[in-house]
Amino acid sequence: MQEQTKASRIEESAMNINSPVTDAEPPSANSDRFDRLFWKRLSRLIWPYWASERRAKAALLITIMTLLSLGTVGMQAVFSYVSRDVMNALQAKDAARFHHLLMLFVLWIVLFVPIAAFYPYISGLLGIDWRDWMTETFARNMLRHNALYRIMRDHKVDNPDQRISEDINRFTAGALNYSMTVLQAIVTALTFFGILWAISRSLAVSLIGYSLIGTWLATVIGRRLVVINFNQQRFEADYRFALVHARDNAEAIALYDGAVDEAQQLRRRFAHVVDNFKQLLLWQRHLTLFTAAFDNAAGLVPYFVLAAAYFSGRFQLGEFTQAAYAFSVLQSSLALIVDQFQALTDYASVVNRLAAFEEACKSAASEPSDDRRQIELVEDDARIALENVTLTTPDCTRVLQQNLSLAVAEGDTLLLTGPTGVGKTSLMRAIAGLWSFGSGRIQRPSVDEIMFMPQNPYLILGSIRHQIQYPRSSEMSDTALLEVLGEVDLAHLPEQFGGLDAELNWADVLSGGEQQRLAFARLLLHRPRFAILDEATSALDVDSEERLYGQLARRPMAFISIGHRPSLRKFHNRVLDLSAAPPIEANNRAPSALLRG
Repeated sequence: MQEQTKASRIEESAMNINSPVTDAEPPSANSDRFDRLFWKRLSRLIWPYWASERRAKAALLITIMTLLSLGTVGMQAVFSYVSRDVMNALQAKDAARFHHLLMLFVLWIVLFVPIAAFYPYISGLLGIDWRDWMTETFARNMLRHNALYRIMRDHKVDNPDQRISEDINRFTAGALNYSMTVLQAIVTALTFFGILWAISRSLAVSLIGYSLIGTWLATVIGRRLVVINFNQQRFEADYRFALVHARDNAEAIALYDGAVDEAQQLRRRFAHVVDNFKQLLLWQRHLTLFTAAFDNAAGLVPYFVLAAAYFSGRFQLGEFTQAAYAFSVLQSSLALIVDQFQALTDYASVVNRLAAFEEACKSAASEPSDDRRQIELVEDDARIALENVTLTTPDCTRVLQQNLSLAVAEGDTLLLTGPTGVGKTSLMRAIAGLWSFGSGRIQRPSVDEIMFMPQNPYLILGSIRHQIQYPRSSEMSDTALLEVLGEVDLAHLPEQFGGLDAELNWADVLSGGEQQRLAFARLLLHRPRFAILDEATSALDVDSEERLYGQLARRPMAFISIGHRPSLRKFHNRVLDLSAAPPIEANNRAPSALLRG
Protein backbone atom coordinates (compact mmCIF):
# COMPACT_ATOMS: atom_id res chain seq x y z
CA MET A 1 0.00 0.00 0.00
CA GLN A 2 2.81 2.37 0.85
CA GLU A 3 4.51 1.60 -2.49
CA GLN A 4 1.23 2.27 -4.36
CA THR A 5 0.76 5.57 -2.57
CA LYS A 6 4.31 6.62 -3.35
CA ALA A 7 3.90 5.65 -7.00
CA SER A 8 0.65 7.59 -7.10
CA ARG A 9 2.41 10.71 -5.83
CA ILE A 10 5.11 10.36 -8.48
CA GLU A 11 2.49 9.87 -11.20
CA GLU A 12 0.40 12.82 -10.04
CA SER A 13 3.49 15.03 -9.75
CA ALA A 14 4.50 14.16 -13.29
CA MET A 15 1.03 15.01 -14.54
CA ASN A 16 0.59 18.26 -12.60
CA ILE A 17 0.52 20.21 -15.83
CA ASN A 18 -1.24 23.21 -14.34
CA SER A 19 1.52 24.19 -11.98
CA PRO A 20 3.99 26.95 -12.83
CA VAL A 21 7.37 25.80 -13.98
CA THR A 22 10.50 27.01 -12.27
CA ASP A 23 14.01 26.70 -13.66
CA ALA A 24 12.59 24.79 -16.60
CA GLU A 25 14.79 26.17 -19.33
CA PRO A 26 18.32 24.97 -19.92
CA PRO A 27 21.10 27.52 -19.37
CA SER A 28 21.19 28.34 -23.09
CA ALA A 29 17.58 29.54 -22.90
CA ASN A 30 18.55 32.65 -20.98
CA SER A 31 22.11 33.32 -22.12
CA ASP A 32 23.50 36.73 -21.19
CA ARG A 33 25.38 37.14 -24.47
CA PHE A 34 24.47 38.48 -27.88
CA ASP A 35 26.25 35.47 -29.34
CA ARG A 36 25.72 33.22 -32.34
CA LEU A 37 22.90 31.36 -30.58
CA PHE A 38 21.01 34.62 -30.00
CA TRP A 39 21.32 35.76 -33.62
CA LYS A 40 20.37 32.30 -34.87
CA ARG A 41 17.24 32.34 -32.71
CA LEU A 42 16.39 35.87 -33.78
CA SER A 43 16.63 35.04 -37.48
CA ARG A 44 14.60 31.86 -36.98
CA LEU A 45 11.80 33.86 -35.37
CA ILE A 46 11.85 36.68 -37.93
CA TRP A 47 12.20 34.82 -41.22
CA PRO A 48 8.98 32.66 -41.37
CA TYR A 49 6.61 35.65 -41.47
CA TRP A 50 8.52 37.31 -44.30
CA ALA A 51 8.40 34.06 -46.28
CA SER A 52 4.72 33.39 -45.54
CA GLU A 53 1.62 34.01 -47.61
CA ARG A 54 1.47 37.52 -46.14
CA ARG A 55 4.88 38.52 -47.47
CA ALA A 56 3.51 40.77 -50.27
CA LYS A 57 1.53 42.94 -47.84
CA ALA A 58 4.43 42.95 -45.38
CA ALA A 59 6.90 43.97 -48.11
CA LEU A 60 4.66 46.87 -49.15
CA LEU A 61 4.32 48.17 -45.60
CA ILE A 62 8.02 47.82 -44.77
CA THR A 63 8.89 49.64 -48.01
CA ILE A 64 6.65 52.55 -47.04
CA MET A 65 8.21 52.59 -43.57
CA THR A 66 11.70 52.61 -45.08
CA LEU A 67 10.88 55.51 -47.39
CA LEU A 68 9.38 57.49 -44.51
CA SER A 69 12.41 56.74 -42.37
CA LEU A 70 14.80 57.83 -45.10
CA GLY A 71 12.68 60.93 -45.59
CA THR A 72 13.21 61.76 -41.93
CA VAL A 73 16.98 61.51 -42.35
CA GLY A 74 16.84 63.74 -45.41
CA MET A 75 14.80 66.30 -43.52
CA GLN A 76 17.39 66.31 -40.74
CA ALA A 77 20.19 66.93 -43.25
CA VAL A 78 18.26 69.80 -44.85
CA PHE A 79 17.56 71.22 -41.41
CA SER A 80 21.30 71.32 -40.63
CA TYR A 81 21.99 73.48 -43.71
CA VAL A 82 18.98 75.76 -43.20
CA SER A 83 19.92 76.17 -39.54
CA ARG A 84 23.51 77.02 -40.57
CA ASP A 85 22.35 79.67 -43.02
CA VAL A 86 19.97 81.18 -40.45
CA MET A 87 22.80 81.56 -37.97
CA ASN A 88 25.04 83.11 -40.62
CA ALA A 89 22.25 85.52 -41.64
CA LEU A 90 21.80 86.57 -38.03
CA GLN A 91 25.55 87.07 -37.64
CA ALA A 92 25.62 89.18 -40.84
CA LYS A 93 22.41 91.00 -39.85
CA ASP A 94 20.93 90.12 -43.27
CA ALA A 95 17.17 90.58 -42.60
CA ALA A 96 16.00 89.69 -46.14
CA ARG A 97 17.85 86.39 -46.19
CA PHE A 98 16.74 85.64 -42.62
CA HIS A 99 13.04 86.02 -43.53
CA HIS A 100 13.53 83.94 -46.66
CA LEU A 101 15.05 81.15 -44.58
CA LEU A 102 12.14 81.32 -42.14
CA MET A 103 9.80 80.51 -45.03
CA LEU A 104 11.99 77.47 -45.74
CA PHE A 105 11.53 76.47 -42.10
CA VAL A 106 7.75 76.63 -42.56
CA LEU A 107 8.02 74.45 -45.67
CA TRP A 108 10.23 72.02 -43.75
CA ILE A 109 7.56 71.72 -41.04
CA VAL A 110 4.78 71.17 -43.62
CA LEU A 111 6.75 68.28 -45.15
CA PHE A 112 7.88 66.77 -41.83
CA VAL A 113 4.50 66.61 -40.07
CA PRO A 114 2.91 64.02 -42.44
CA ILE A 115 6.01 61.82 -42.11
CA ALA A 116 5.81 62.01 -38.31
CA ALA A 117 2.09 61.15 -38.40
CA PHE A 118 2.08 58.31 -40.96
CA TYR A 119 5.19 56.46 -39.77
CA PRO A 120 3.67 55.10 -36.50
CA TYR A 121 0.42 54.34 -38.34
CA ILE A 122 2.13 52.20 -40.99
CA SER A 123 4.37 50.64 -38.33
CA GLY A 124 1.31 49.74 -36.26
CA LEU A 125 -0.43 48.09 -39.23
CA LEU A 126 2.62 45.96 -39.99
CA GLY A 127 3.16 45.14 -36.32
CA ILE A 128 -0.39 43.90 -35.70
CA ASP A 129 -0.37 41.83 -38.90
CA TRP A 130 2.93 40.22 -37.91
CA ARG A 131 1.66 39.59 -34.39
CA ASP A 132 -1.55 38.06 -35.76
CA TRP A 133 0.43 35.65 -37.96
CA MET A 134 2.89 34.70 -35.23
CA THR A 135 0.15 34.21 -32.63
CA GLU A 136 -1.79 31.92 -34.93
CA THR A 137 1.37 29.98 -35.80
CA PHE A 138 2.55 29.58 -32.21
CA ALA A 139 -0.91 28.59 -30.96
CA ARG A 140 -1.24 25.99 -33.73
CA ASN A 141 2.22 24.54 -33.05
CA MET A 142 1.53 24.53 -29.32
CA LEU A 143 -1.64 22.45 -29.71
CA ARG A 144 -0.57 20.24 -32.62
CA HIS A 145 0.31 16.63 -31.77
CA ASN A 146 -0.49 17.34 -28.09
CA ALA A 147 2.69 19.41 -27.79
CA LEU A 148 1.27 21.62 -25.02
CA TYR A 149 0.35 18.57 -22.96
CA ARG A 150 3.88 17.17 -23.22
CA ILE A 151 5.49 20.54 -22.51
CA MET A 152 3.52 20.95 -19.30
CA ARG A 153 3.89 17.27 -18.38
CA ASP A 154 7.66 17.41 -18.69
CA HIS A 155 7.91 20.95 -17.21
CA LYS A 156 9.93 22.14 -20.20
CA VAL A 157 8.99 25.84 -20.20
CA ASP A 158 7.03 28.13 -17.92
CA ASN A 159 3.90 30.15 -18.68
CA PRO A 160 3.23 29.46 -22.37
CA ASP A 161 0.20 31.77 -22.14
CA GLN A 162 2.43 34.76 -21.38
CA ARG A 163 4.84 33.89 -24.16
CA ILE A 164 2.04 33.96 -26.72
CA SER A 165 -0.08 36.83 -25.39
CA GLU A 166 2.72 39.20 -24.32
CA ASP A 167 6.12 38.12 -25.65
CA ILE A 168 5.00 37.90 -29.29
CA ASN A 169 3.63 41.44 -29.10
CA ARG A 170 6.88 42.72 -27.61
CA PHE A 171 8.91 40.74 -30.15
CA THR A 172 7.16 42.08 -33.26
CA ALA A 173 7.06 45.66 -31.96
CA GLY A 174 10.72 45.47 -30.96
CA ALA A 175 11.81 43.90 -34.25
CA LEU A 176 10.21 46.67 -36.28
CA ASN A 177 11.43 49.41 -33.96
CA TYR A 178 15.04 48.23 -33.83
CA SER A 179 15.27 47.37 -37.54
CA MET A 180 14.04 50.83 -38.55
CA THR A 181 16.16 52.46 -35.86
CA VAL A 182 19.30 50.66 -37.09
CA LEU A 183 18.52 51.51 -40.73
CA GLN A 184 17.93 55.13 -39.85
CA ALA A 185 21.07 55.19 -37.72
CA ILE A 186 23.20 53.82 -40.57
CA VAL A 187 21.83 56.27 -43.15
CA THR A 188 22.08 59.13 -40.66
CA ALA A 189 25.65 58.19 -39.79
CA LEU A 190 26.69 58.11 -43.46
CA THR A 191 24.93 61.37 -44.23
CA PHE A 192 26.18 63.38 -41.28
CA PHE A 193 29.63 61.84 -41.32
CA GLY A 194 30.03 63.38 -44.77
CA ILE A 195 28.82 66.72 -43.44
CA LEU A 196 31.12 66.52 -40.42
CA TRP A 197 34.08 65.32 -42.50
CA ALA A 198 33.71 68.33 -44.78
CA ILE A 199 33.81 70.65 -41.76
CA SER A 200 36.45 68.95 -39.56
CA ARG A 201 38.16 65.63 -40.22
CA SER A 202 39.71 65.55 -36.75
CA LEU A 203 36.25 65.90 -35.18
CA ALA A 204 34.87 63.07 -37.34
CA VAL A 205 37.72 60.71 -36.39
CA SER A 206 37.41 61.61 -32.71
CA LEU A 207 33.72 60.75 -32.80
CA ILE A 208 34.33 57.29 -34.30
CA GLY A 209 36.84 56.36 -31.58
CA TYR A 210 34.64 57.77 -28.84
CA SER A 211 31.61 55.76 -29.99
CA LEU A 212 33.49 52.47 -30.40
CA ILE A 213 34.93 52.63 -26.89
CA GLY A 214 31.53 53.57 -25.43
CA THR A 215 29.74 50.69 -27.18
CA TRP A 216 32.25 48.13 -25.91
CA LEU A 217 32.03 49.39 -22.31
CA ALA A 218 28.20 49.42 -22.39
CA THR A 219 28.17 45.80 -23.59
CA VAL A 220 30.52 44.67 -20.84
CA ILE A 221 28.67 46.54 -18.08
CA GLY A 222 25.12 45.75 -19.14
CA ARG A 223 25.07 42.19 -20.46
CA ARG A 224 24.09 40.84 -17.03
CA LEU A 225 20.71 42.54 -17.58
CA VAL A 226 19.73 39.92 -20.18
CA VAL A 227 19.47 37.16 -17.57
CA ILE A 228 17.93 39.44 -14.94
CA ASN A 229 15.20 40.61 -17.36
CA PHE A 230 14.54 36.99 -18.37
CA ASN A 231 14.07 36.00 -14.72
CA GLN A 232 11.92 39.05 -13.99
CA GLN A 233 9.42 38.04 -16.67
CA ARG A 234 9.37 34.49 -15.33
CA PHE A 235 8.80 35.52 -11.70
CA GLU A 236 6.10 38.01 -12.70
CA ALA A 237 4.31 35.30 -14.69
CA ASP A 238 4.56 32.80 -11.82
CA TYR A 239 3.07 35.33 -9.41
CA ARG A 240 0.26 36.10 -11.86
CA PHE A 241 -0.41 32.37 -12.16
CA ALA A 242 -0.69 32.09 -8.37
CA LEU A 243 -3.21 34.95 -8.27
CA VAL A 244 -5.32 33.33 -10.98
CA HIS A 245 -5.07 30.00 -9.16
CA ALA A 246 -6.38 31.64 -5.96
CA ARG A 247 -9.20 33.29 -7.88
CA ASP A 248 -10.26 30.02 -9.53
CA ASN A 249 -10.22 28.18 -6.19
CA ALA A 250 -11.74 30.88 -3.98
CA GLU A 251 -14.48 28.60 -2.65
CA ALA A 252 -12.09 25.79 -1.73
CA ILE A 253 -9.80 28.26 0.04
CA ALA A 254 -12.75 29.62 2.00
CA LEU A 255 -13.99 26.14 2.98
CA TYR A 256 -10.53 25.14 4.18
CA ASP A 257 -10.12 28.50 5.93
CA GLY A 258 -6.82 28.67 4.10
CA ALA A 259 -6.60 32.44 3.64
CA VAL A 260 -3.54 32.79 5.86
CA ASP A 261 -1.62 30.00 4.15
CA GLU A 262 -2.67 31.24 0.70
CA ALA A 263 -1.43 34.74 1.56
CA GLN A 264 1.91 33.26 2.61
CA GLN A 265 2.16 31.39 -0.68
CA LEU A 266 1.47 34.59 -2.62
CA ARG A 267 3.95 36.54 -0.48
CA ARG A 268 6.63 33.92 -1.09
CA ARG A 269 6.18 34.10 -4.84
CA PHE A 270 6.12 37.89 -4.88
CA ALA A 271 9.33 37.91 -2.83
CA HIS A 272 11.08 36.45 -5.90
CA VAL A 273 9.69 39.35 -7.96
CA VAL A 274 10.96 41.90 -5.44
CA ASP A 275 14.42 40.35 -4.99
CA ASN A 276 15.02 40.03 -8.72
CA PHE A 277 13.71 43.56 -9.36
CA LYS A 278 16.23 44.91 -6.86
CA GLN A 279 18.96 43.19 -8.86
CA LEU A 280 17.48 44.75 -12.00
CA LEU A 281 17.56 48.21 -10.42
CA LEU A 282 21.16 47.71 -9.28
CA TRP A 283 22.48 46.79 -12.72
CA GLN A 284 20.36 49.45 -14.41
CA ARG A 285 21.99 51.94 -12.07
CA HIS A 286 25.45 50.73 -13.08
CA LEU A 287 24.60 51.06 -16.76
CA THR A 288 22.88 54.44 -16.35
CA LEU A 289 25.91 55.87 -14.57
CA PHE A 290 27.99 55.04 -17.61
CA THR A 291 25.49 56.03 -20.33
CA ALA A 292 24.66 59.37 -18.64
CA ALA A 293 28.36 60.24 -18.38
CA PHE A 294 28.95 59.08 -21.95
CA ASP A 295 26.09 61.13 -23.45
CA ASN A 296 26.78 64.30 -21.50
CA ALA A 297 30.51 64.22 -22.17
CA ALA A 298 29.82 63.77 -25.88
CA GLY A 299 28.17 67.19 -26.05
CA LEU A 300 31.43 68.88 -25.06
CA VAL A 301 33.64 67.19 -27.67
CA PRO A 302 32.90 69.50 -30.66
CA TYR A 303 33.46 72.60 -28.51
CA PHE A 304 36.85 71.34 -27.34
CA VAL A 305 37.90 70.35 -30.86
CA LEU A 306 36.57 73.38 -32.82
CA ALA A 307 36.72 76.24 -30.30
CA ALA A 308 40.29 77.27 -31.23
CA ALA A 309 39.52 77.25 -34.97
CA TYR A 310 36.38 79.36 -34.44
CA PHE A 311 38.14 81.96 -32.31
CA SER A 312 40.90 82.18 -34.90
CA GLY A 313 38.29 83.05 -37.55
CA ARG A 314 38.50 79.83 -39.59
CA PHE A 315 34.78 79.09 -39.00
CA GLN A 316 31.68 81.23 -39.09
CA LEU A 317 29.09 80.83 -36.34
CA GLY A 318 26.73 78.98 -38.71
CA GLU A 319 29.39 76.41 -39.61
CA PHE A 320 30.28 75.98 -35.95
CA THR A 321 26.65 75.32 -34.97
CA GLN A 322 26.22 73.01 -37.98
CA ALA A 323 29.26 71.02 -36.91
CA ALA A 324 27.94 70.78 -33.36
CA TYR A 325 24.50 69.68 -34.65
CA ALA A 326 26.05 67.15 -37.07
CA PHE A 327 28.25 65.81 -34.30
CA SER A 328 25.22 65.44 -31.99
CA VAL A 329 23.13 63.60 -34.61
CA LEU A 330 26.04 61.39 -35.68
CA GLN A 331 26.96 60.63 -32.09
CA SER A 332 23.35 59.58 -31.37
CA SER A 333 23.46 57.22 -34.33
CA LEU A 334 26.81 55.68 -33.45
CA ALA A 335 25.88 55.44 -29.76
CA LEU A 336 22.68 53.51 -30.52
CA ILE A 337 23.83 50.42 -28.62
CA VAL A 338 24.98 52.46 -25.63
CA ASP A 339 21.73 54.42 -25.35
CA GLN A 340 19.45 51.43 -26.04
CA PHE A 341 21.35 48.73 -24.18
CA GLN A 342 18.86 48.40 -21.30
CA ALA A 343 16.00 48.02 -23.77
CA LEU A 344 18.08 45.63 -25.89
CA THR A 345 18.72 43.35 -22.91
CA ASP A 346 14.99 43.24 -22.21
CA TYR A 347 14.34 42.44 -25.86
CA ALA A 348 16.98 39.70 -25.82
CA SER A 349 15.12 38.00 -22.98
CA VAL A 350 11.93 38.10 -25.08
CA VAL A 351 13.76 36.50 -28.02
CA ASN A 352 15.16 33.76 -25.77
CA ARG A 353 11.77 33.05 -24.19
CA LEU A 354 9.99 32.76 -27.54
CA ALA A 355 12.78 30.71 -29.10
CA ALA A 356 12.88 28.32 -26.14
CA PHE A 357 9.10 27.91 -26.36
CA GLU A 358 9.25 27.27 -30.10
CA GLU A 359 12.00 24.70 -29.61
CA ALA A 360 10.01 22.99 -26.85
CA CYS A 361 6.92 22.81 -29.10
CA LYS A 362 8.87 21.20 -31.92
CA SER A 363 10.56 18.76 -29.55
CA ALA A 364 7.28 17.82 -27.85
CA ALA A 365 5.43 17.40 -31.15
CA SER A 366 8.02 14.97 -32.46
CA GLU A 367 8.84 13.38 -29.07
CA PRO A 368 11.67 11.15 -30.28
CA SER A 369 11.98 7.72 -28.80
CA ASP A 370 14.60 7.08 -26.16
CA ASP A 371 15.13 4.57 -23.40
CA ARG A 372 12.14 5.90 -21.48
CA ARG A 373 9.72 6.15 -24.44
CA GLN A 374 9.25 2.70 -25.85
CA ILE A 375 5.50 2.03 -25.93
CA GLU A 376 4.55 1.51 -29.55
CA LEU A 377 1.18 2.90 -30.63
CA VAL A 378 -0.42 1.65 -33.86
CA GLU A 379 -3.88 2.04 -35.37
CA ASP A 380 -6.28 -0.90 -35.61
CA ASP A 381 -9.88 -0.20 -36.60
CA ALA A 382 -11.23 -3.41 -35.09
CA ARG A 383 -10.19 -3.25 -31.43
CA ILE A 384 -8.20 -1.83 -28.54
CA ALA A 385 -5.40 -4.21 -27.63
CA LEU A 386 -2.42 -4.15 -25.27
CA GLU A 387 0.45 -6.55 -25.84
CA ASN A 388 2.90 -6.96 -22.95
CA VAL A 389 2.57 -3.34 -21.95
CA THR A 390 4.66 -2.12 -19.04
CA LEU A 391 3.90 1.33 -17.63
CA THR A 392 6.46 3.27 -15.64
CA THR A 393 6.64 6.71 -14.08
CA PRO A 394 8.36 9.35 -16.28
CA ASP A 395 11.64 8.97 -14.37
CA CYS A 396 11.46 5.17 -14.73
CA THR A 397 11.88 4.69 -10.98
CA ARG A 398 8.52 2.94 -10.52
CA VAL A 399 6.68 0.28 -12.49
CA LEU A 400 2.95 0.96 -12.46
CA GLN A 401 1.92 -2.09 -14.51
CA GLN A 402 4.03 -4.88 -15.95
CA ASN A 403 3.46 -7.11 -18.99
CA LEU A 404 -0.24 -6.28 -19.24
CA SER A 405 -2.10 -7.78 -22.20
CA LEU A 406 -5.78 -7.33 -23.03
CA ALA A 407 -8.12 -6.85 -25.96
CA VAL A 408 -11.47 -5.07 -26.29
CA ALA A 409 -13.30 -5.67 -29.56
CA GLU A 410 -16.45 -3.99 -30.87
CA GLY A 411 -19.35 -4.51 -28.48
CA ASP A 412 -17.11 -5.42 -25.53
CA THR A 413 -17.26 -3.61 -22.19
CA LEU A 414 -14.48 -3.69 -19.61
CA LEU A 415 -14.20 -2.23 -16.11
CA LEU A 416 -10.73 -1.48 -14.72
CA THR A 417 -10.47 -1.30 -10.94
CA GLY A 418 -7.67 -1.17 -8.42
CA PRO A 419 -6.25 1.02 -5.68
CA THR A 420 -4.79 4.46 -6.26
CA GLY A 421 -1.36 4.44 -7.82
CA VAL A 422 -1.49 1.26 -9.89
CA GLY A 423 -1.65 3.19 -13.16
CA LYS A 424 -5.31 3.09 -14.17
CA THR A 425 -5.40 6.65 -15.47
CA SER A 426 -1.91 6.27 -16.93
CA LEU A 427 -3.21 3.31 -18.89
CA MET A 428 -5.88 5.54 -20.43
CA ARG A 429 -3.22 8.11 -21.26
CA ALA A 430 -1.08 5.42 -22.85
CA ILE A 431 -3.97 4.33 -25.09
CA ALA A 432 -4.50 8.00 -26.01
CA GLY A 433 -0.82 8.29 -26.95
CA LEU A 434 -0.05 10.73 -24.13
CA TRP A 435 1.92 8.37 -21.88
CA SER A 436 4.72 6.50 -23.61
CA PHE A 437 6.89 5.73 -20.59
CA GLY A 438 7.44 1.98 -20.54
CA SER A 439 7.41 -0.74 -23.17
CA GLY A 440 5.07 -2.93 -25.18
CA ARG A 441 2.59 -2.38 -27.97
CA ILE A 442 -0.84 -0.73 -28.02
CA GLN A 443 -3.34 -1.04 -30.85
CA ARG A 444 -6.33 1.29 -31.02
CA PRO A 445 -8.71 2.84 -33.57
CA SER A 446 -8.06 6.25 -35.14
CA VAL A 447 -8.86 9.35 -33.09
CA ASP A 448 -12.14 9.80 -35.01
CA GLU A 449 -13.39 6.43 -33.75
CA ILE A 450 -12.52 6.73 -30.06
CA MET A 451 -13.38 9.23 -27.32
CA PHE A 452 -11.73 9.70 -23.93
CA MET A 453 -13.62 11.05 -20.91
CA PRO A 454 -11.42 12.24 -18.01
CA GLN A 455 -12.80 12.48 -14.48
CA ASN A 456 -12.85 16.29 -14.62
CA PRO A 457 -14.61 17.25 -17.87
CA TYR A 458 -13.09 19.99 -19.97
CA LEU A 459 -15.55 22.83 -20.59
CA ILE A 460 -14.58 25.15 -23.41
CA LEU A 461 -15.13 28.91 -23.56
CA GLY A 462 -18.35 28.87 -25.56
CA SER A 463 -22.08 28.23 -25.62
CA ILE A 464 -24.04 25.17 -24.54
CA ARG A 465 -24.21 24.22 -28.21
CA HIS A 466 -20.43 24.34 -28.53
CA GLN A 467 -19.98 22.43 -25.26
CA ILE A 468 -22.00 19.47 -26.52
CA GLN A 469 -20.51 19.46 -30.03
CA TYR A 470 -16.90 19.63 -28.74
CA PRO A 471 -14.41 18.39 -29.89
CA ARG A 472 -15.89 17.69 -33.36
CA SER A 473 -17.58 20.93 -34.26
CA SER A 474 -19.93 19.59 -36.95
CA GLU A 475 -23.24 21.43 -36.77
CA MET A 476 -26.10 19.52 -35.19
CA SER A 477 -29.78 20.50 -35.23
CA ASP A 478 -31.33 22.04 -32.14
CA THR A 479 -33.65 19.04 -31.93
CA ALA A 480 -30.72 16.61 -31.72
CA LEU A 481 -28.97 18.72 -29.09
CA LEU A 482 -32.08 19.10 -26.93
CA GLU A 483 -32.76 15.38 -27.22
CA VAL A 484 -29.31 14.40 -25.98
CA LEU A 485 -29.54 16.93 -23.13
CA GLY A 486 -32.78 15.27 -22.09
CA GLU A 487 -31.11 11.85 -22.08
CA VAL A 488 -28.59 13.07 -19.50
CA ASP A 489 -31.15 14.97 -17.38
CA LEU A 490 -29.94 18.42 -18.48
CA ALA A 491 -32.99 19.44 -20.52
CA HIS A 492 -33.46 22.45 -18.23
CA LEU A 493 -30.12 24.11 -19.11
CA PRO A 494 -31.16 25.99 -22.29
CA GLU A 495 -34.30 27.38 -20.67
CA GLN A 496 -32.48 28.26 -17.45
CA PHE A 497 -29.60 30.12 -19.09
CA GLY A 498 -31.19 31.65 -22.19
CA GLY A 499 -30.96 29.06 -24.94
CA LEU A 500 -28.38 26.83 -26.58
CA ASP A 501 -26.26 29.82 -27.62
CA ALA A 502 -25.86 31.27 -24.11
CA GLU A 503 -22.18 31.78 -23.23
CA LEU A 504 -21.08 31.63 -19.61
CA ASN A 505 -18.12 30.38 -17.62
CA TRP A 506 -19.65 26.92 -17.41
CA ALA A 507 -16.94 25.53 -15.14
CA ASP A 508 -18.17 27.95 -12.45
CA VAL A 509 -21.89 27.78 -13.30
CA LEU A 510 -22.36 24.00 -13.43
CA SER A 511 -21.85 21.62 -10.52
CA GLY A 512 -19.43 18.72 -10.80
CA GLY A 513 -22.27 16.32 -11.46
CA GLU A 514 -23.75 18.54 -14.17
CA GLN A 515 -20.37 18.81 -15.84
CA GLN A 516 -20.07 15.02 -15.95
CA ARG A 517 -23.59 14.78 -17.39
CA LEU A 518 -22.59 17.27 -20.08
CA ALA A 519 -19.55 15.13 -20.91
CA PHE A 520 -21.88 12.14 -21.31
CA ALA A 521 -24.04 14.25 -23.66
CA ARG A 522 -20.97 14.74 -25.87
CA LEU A 523 -20.32 11.01 -25.87
CA LEU A 524 -23.92 10.11 -26.72
CA LEU A 525 -24.10 12.74 -29.45
CA HIS A 526 -20.86 11.77 -31.24
CA ARG A 527 -21.36 7.99 -30.84
CA PRO A 528 -17.76 6.82 -31.35
CA ARG A 529 -17.16 3.10 -31.82
CA PHE A 530 -14.94 3.01 -28.72
CA ALA A 531 -14.87 5.06 -25.51
CA ILE A 532 -12.71 5.14 -22.38
CA LEU A 533 -14.27 6.65 -19.25
CA ASP A 534 -12.08 7.55 -16.27
CA GLU A 535 -14.23 7.93 -13.13
CA ALA A 536 -16.74 9.62 -15.43
CA THR A 537 -19.61 9.36 -12.90
CA SER A 538 -17.69 9.96 -9.65
CA ALA A 539 -19.65 13.17 -8.90
CA LEU A 540 -23.06 11.53 -9.50
CA ASP A 541 -25.31 9.48 -7.26
CA VAL A 542 -25.84 5.79 -8.03
CA ASP A 543 -29.29 6.30 -9.63
CA SER A 544 -27.97 8.98 -11.99
CA GLU A 545 -24.99 6.81 -12.82
CA GLU A 546 -27.32 3.93 -13.70
CA ARG A 547 -29.41 6.11 -16.04
CA LEU A 548 -26.32 7.38 -17.87
CA TYR A 549 -24.76 3.96 -18.27
CA GLY A 550 -28.16 2.68 -19.37
CA GLN A 551 -28.15 5.21 -22.20
CA LEU A 552 -24.59 4.18 -23.05
CA ALA A 553 -25.47 0.49 -23.11
CA ARG A 554 -28.18 1.14 -25.73
CA ARG A 555 -25.54 2.43 -28.15
CA PRO A 556 -23.46 0.07 -30.32
CA MET A 557 -20.30 1.16 -28.56
CA ALA A 558 -17.43 -0.69 -26.92
CA PHE A 559 -16.19 1.03 -23.79
CA ILE A 560 -13.64 0.72 -21.01
CA SER A 561 -14.50 2.25 -17.63
CA ILE A 562 -12.11 3.12 -14.83
CA GLY A 563 -13.77 3.24 -11.42
CA HIS A 564 -14.03 2.03 -7.87
CA ARG A 565 -17.78 1.71 -7.33
CA PRO A 566 -19.17 -1.84 -7.18
CA SER A 567 -22.31 -0.50 -8.87
CA LEU A 568 -20.36 -0.15 -12.13
CA ARG A 569 -19.79 -3.89 -12.50
CA LYS A 570 -23.24 -4.69 -13.84
CA PHE A 571 -22.70 -2.47 -16.87
CA HIS A 572 -19.59 -4.38 -18.01
CA ASN A 573 -19.18 -7.94 -19.18
CA ARG A 574 -15.64 -8.08 -17.83
CA VAL A 575 -13.82 -6.66 -14.82
CA LEU A 576 -10.05 -6.42 -14.46
CA ASP A 577 -8.58 -5.65 -11.05
CA LEU A 578 -5.18 -4.17 -11.83
CA SER A 579 -3.92 -5.09 -8.37
CA ALA A 580 -4.83 -8.78 -8.81
CA ALA A 581 -3.42 -11.40 -11.15
CA PRO A 582 -6.48 -12.86 -12.90
CA PRO A 583 -9.37 -10.83 -14.32
CA ILE A 584 -12.60 -10.89 -12.31
CA GLU A 585 -15.68 -11.89 -14.30
CA ALA A 586 -19.04 -10.18 -13.59
CA ASN A 587 -22.58 -11.47 -14.19
CA ASN A 588 -21.18 -14.86 -15.20
CA ARG A 589 -20.58 -13.63 -18.72
CA ALA A 590 -18.06 -15.31 -20.90
CA PRO A 591 -14.81 -13.37 -21.10
CA SER A 592 -13.46 -12.07 -24.38
CA ALA A 593 -9.80 -12.01 -25.28
CA LEU A 594 -8.42 -10.62 -22.02
CA LEU A 595 -5.04 -11.66 -20.72
CA ARG A 596 -2.99 -10.62 -17.77
CA GLY A 597 0.72 -11.33 -18.00
